[in-house]
Amino acid sequence: MQNNRLNNSRKLVLTALFTAIILLQSIIPGLGTILFNFSGVSVTIITFTVAIGAMILGPKTGAWLGFVWGAYSLWMAWTGPLSATIGGLIFRNPITAIVPRMLVGLVIGYLYLLIKHKAVKGQASWLILFGALSAFINTFFVLLSTWIGFKVMHTTFTGIPQSGLATWLIVSLAGVNGVFEMIVGAILVPLIGLPVLTFYRRNMK
Repeated sequence: MQNNRLNNSRKLVLTALFTAIILLQSIIPGLGTILFNFSGVSVTIITFTVAIGAMILGPKTGAWLGFVWGAYSLWMAWTGPLSATIGGLIFRNPITAIVPRMLVGLVIGYLYLLIKHKAVKGQASWLILFGALSAFINTFFVLLSTWIGFKVMHTTFTGIPQSGLATWLIVSLAGVNGVFEMIVGAILVPLIGLPVLTFYRRNMK
């Protein structure tokens, strides 16, 4: 009973820590994005913080971390200095801003449960896959919800003009970013996740 209470307390502290990290990454662009100057592509690495948090703390906490990130994105899309950009206009839709991020935490958290019994070193190849998959989930569902808003719901409240050019810009920019994010995720998640998971396992026994 005492060990369970101690573990629950540690999980609560870690949940608060990951929440704080995600907020800091969201507030300070240099902490939450990697800019490739040669291409102008900006890769969001908060996705991988959510993924690693979900692997350590489980899918429910992963969904919470995704919600925190998405809720901040939604708020900034309406009030921030970049709210009039294409990215800002996309994330004015609460479904687009929140649901894909929550799915990252849920899906990666549940998938990690399937391999959790393996030794941490034996999880390396899986973490490469989970890193790329977390970026794919976020990009795919952002594009899907944006497309549904355009084509099915005919949503215009976000301020994005309903035109072929706007749709092409959204798909091309998000698609290019998504490819870069999958590559970065496949590198960063095992690189950061393996030592963090190892430390967590040793200290949660």
